[in-house]
Amino acid sequence: MRRKVLSDQLVLGFLDAVKKTRIRRFYNLFRASLSWDREELDRYRLLRLKQLLETAAQHVPYYRSLFKEIGFKVEQLRNLNDISIIPILDREAIRNHLDDLTSKKENMGNAFKGGSSGTTGIPISYFQGVDGYSSGFAANYILWELSGWRVRQKGAHIWGNNESIKNWQKLSSRVQRRLLNRIYIASTELNDPQSLPAVLEKIERFAPEYLDGYPNSIYLLAQYLKKNGRKIPSIKRIFTTAENLGDYQKSFIEETLAPIQDDYGCGEVNSIASRPINSDRYYIFEPHVIVETANTGIDQLKDIIVTDLDNYFMPFIRYRIGDMIDEICTGENDHPLKFSYFKKIFGRSAEIISLPNGKSIIPVNVLGGTLFRKFPGIVRHKVIWNGTRLKLIFETKGPINKVSLRDRVRGELAEYAVPFEIELTERIFPNKGGKFVFYELKKKS
Repeated sequence: MRRKVLSDQLVLGFLDAVKKTRIRRFYNLFRASLSWDREELDRYRLLRLKQLLETAAQHVPYYRSLFKEIGFKVEQLRNLNDISIIPILDREAIRNHLDDLTSKKENMGNAFKGGSSGTTGIPISYFQGVDGYSSGFAANYILWELSGWRVRQKGAHIWGNNESIKNWQKLSSRVQRRLLNRIYIASTELNDPQSLPAVLEKIERFAPEYLDGYPNSIYLLAQYLKKNGRKIPSIKRIFTTAENLGDYQKSFIEETLAPIQDDYGCGEVNSIASRPINSDRYYIFEPHVIVETANTGIDQLKDIIVTDLDNYFMPFIRYRIGDMIDEICTGENDHPLKFSYFKKIFGRSAEIISLPNGKSIIPVNVLGGTLFRKFPGIVRHKVIWNGTRLKLIFETKGPINKVSLRDRVRGELAEYAVPFEIELTERIFPNKGGKFVFYELKKKS
């Protein structure tokens, strides 16, 4: 046992050296937190929250101005609920105040830049400091351990779009795969029935003990296995994330492949909550985040509001992600996991579109934020499918080179051979429930 723990520590230490991160430090801290009682947990969270707010007040122009405007002083903070006085941060604010939301204390050269795919309709760019980036990965690893994952367990990672997978050729990405004993498979490869045999052969040859990635892509793999009477006996568990996992998908994947742990998070914060195998609870990873809810006006649905306790470079304080949950239940000291939890997510849904030519397309994987960040004038987007043609609607702010945008989209969609049209508009409106829907199915007129 001692040799294995040492091995894990060495692997994470090498990973930190390659990526210039502090994942091992947070991994050890978060693992220890699994044994804390509610009082220890809340003391730690309050301490981290005060430190975060002090940094924001002193070094982040957006919050310095905001706190002054609302008369908020960090020393007034007595408990975690006291942050409710701080206005909610939304995606529009992030887009409009990107520079003012970053700390002027830290070196921009040490930051990790990322982008949200915009599955709630609004793509954004963001920055994470070393601690923010590292803690997100460490939280993910600890949550996976709830369902039996261990460092260097063989795995297959199903992820990415045509743009993001270019980063897989970087030295740090190749070393990370080697250290963590994983293979990477582009999710777009599972959209084409002609590619599926080669994907399956690659997985079988590697013999992973787990899969992780988009539920829609893994569902397509499960359908292929079922149709062809195939199994992958090496796979013992599956970790899904980034998209809604439908009940029908969960049942089908578990019947065909292996039990599922469903993880909830976002690129801006990374791991937020997880529903382990054989559980009906999404446990909030409270050493890393504070989660609140806000009323939506919709019965039994509440907006999820998240505060990242570890990203001091670009603090996300009371951030409205754009997803909804049912309600938060406080964790119990007499339960093996003391974390608070919720049971339902009503969030970003990236539907699979079955094309007439036999291929499948998942719009958010192909037309995500990686593409739209190249056109900063795009504020929000929506995809409509009528059975034969894609309609891509872009809410814009400022000039957009429509010819360049059309050429870019045409290149992304070339392998799918699907007709499309583009519409630019000044406003995309929410549905009757007040929710912006990324994907819509319409009957042909």
